[in-house]
Amino acid sequence: MNGDMAGYEFDLDGGVITVGRKAENDVVLPLDPRISRFHAQLSEGPEGTWLLEDLDSTNGTFVGRRRIHAPTPLSPGDTFRTGRTWLRLEAPPPPEAAAAEAVVLYDEDAGVRAADSIVLSVQPGVHTGRELDAEELARRLEVLRDVGAVLGSTLDRDELLGELLRSIMRVVPAERAFLLLCDEESGELEPRAVWPVGDGREELAISRSIIDRAMDEHATLLLSDAMADERFGDMESVRDLQIRSAICAPLLRAGEVLGVIFLDTTAATHVFDRGDAEIVSSIASQAAVAIENARLYTELKAAYEDLKNAQEHMVRTEKLSTIGTLSATIAHDMANAVSPMVTLVDLALDRGKLDEFTQTSLERQLQRLLALVERLKSFSRPERLEMEPTDLNDVVAGALSLIRTELHHESVAIDLQLADDLPTVEAIPTQLDRVILNLCLNAIEAMEEEPRTLTIKTELDGDEVAISVADTGPGIPPELQARLFEPFFTTKETGTGMGLFSCRRIVEDEHGGTIEIDSRVGEGTTVTVRLPVASSEAAASV
Repeated sequence: MNGDMAGYEFDLDGGVITVGRKAENDVVLPLDPRISRFHAQLSEGPEGTWLLEDLDSTNGTFVGRRRIHAPTPLSPGDTFRTGRTWLRLEAPPPPEAAAAEAVVLYDEDAGVRAADSIVLSVQPGVHTGRELDAEELARRLEVLRDVGAVLGSTLDRDELLGELLRSIMRVVPAERAFLLLCDEESGELEPRAVWPVGDGREELAISRSIIDRAMDEHATLLLSDAMADERFGDMESVRDLQIRSAICAPLLRAGEVLGVIFLDTTAATHVFDRGDAEIVSSIASQAAVAIENARLYTELKAAYEDLKNAQEHMVRTEKLSTIGTLSATIAHDMANAVSPMVTLVDLALDRGKLDEFTQTSLERQLQRLLALVERLKSFSRPERLEMEPTDLNDVVAGALSLIRTELHHESVAIDLQLADDLPTVEAIPTQLDRVILNLCLNAIEAMEEEPRTLTIKTELDGDEVAISVADTGPGIPPELQARLFEPFFTTKETGTGMGLFSCRRIVEDEHGGTIEIDSRVGEGTTVTVRLPVASSEAAASV
């Protein structure tokens, strides 16, 4: 879905599919340096699902912002990330639709085969060829009944087309069957289903001349003996493709051609007659209605999804608006309370009534209160601050200076692993300070039992600078991790559910970075923030 290999597709043939940089993998992604040689694997699960599992990769496998440590189910439409590469699991098309990709249209005028489709109309005066006995009539009625049941059982167009061809082949002695639909934008015919289903490697050609004639006449064409038919016998496509007999029925809806059904045979023992043409024409009439209904259903479903997304956006916007109003009120009241405190502290210091330790602690707590006021204000009126080259190590040092008291009081050991010569990032330092401060306070609160160790690490990772904050707390259950960045969601009894949401907004929306979580129950939690290296330094390092 992104990066140098965006647009590549890989077929999952079942069993176990491996993902990694080495050529031995089923899904080879050699251009992403953060992907391990054997990074992850997909194994087929029940009812079209797959299980995604990380293979002890260096940089992990993520579903959303959550790093996975156990087989995680995926369904068609789900996305996941290995290294920096996002991938999407897609349901395969029905085999009839997949085989249709190998169908090309024989263009008579150009003298070449072009990627297209075709149609026919009934030739008047054709002999029926054979009488239908009671058993054959009953079988055809059964097929028409089955077609009606199929048309009413699904609104999935690809599934519908495949079932239609299978029903036709039960009663019509065709060697090949094709169903083609007009593209809604270009109007060009596109093969959508083929019978029998092949492996898609052999090119299948059909005559454009026959198709164009059927579409122009809005009538089903029957060629009992194509070679002898005066309309088509001299055409190159009929001779080259050795068409012996053919039926082409347009799919008509309110006078509009939606597509065609095309059947042909090259053997003299399989000759179509009028009865065959009539049943194909009857099925085509029913199919046109069902295909149009499926199209309308698809459009309605898409419109519903758009409406649903718009409603969710409105709800989020309304929540944020409420947060902004509430934050502005709280910030105003807090500012009124803090301002006199600053004056009183200054007076107390002048009179020498505070020892050095108390003075330092009090000043830090006041700084925290003032920072909290500013953070609340940012929800009600977004800050218009300029980006500037920022050293993350300096930001870490500034944030730690504000929580020294908490670290000492809670008996939390600090493990700093700050990289030397760390390149700068384009950022708003005060905003990043809020992120690191919030992550550190969350980590301190999470560690209720010994040992309590807060680990802060910075490093250069490709063209990104990463900072991670890790605790030795109880960890977070997997079912809760996906919701941690939602507004108002919290796992703490006294939490507001705005901390990580605020961090996500600052990192991703304001700085174009990413934030991700790695947590295991009983082993602790690590939150990692990645920010792009400042452009000038990135260019200098190339």
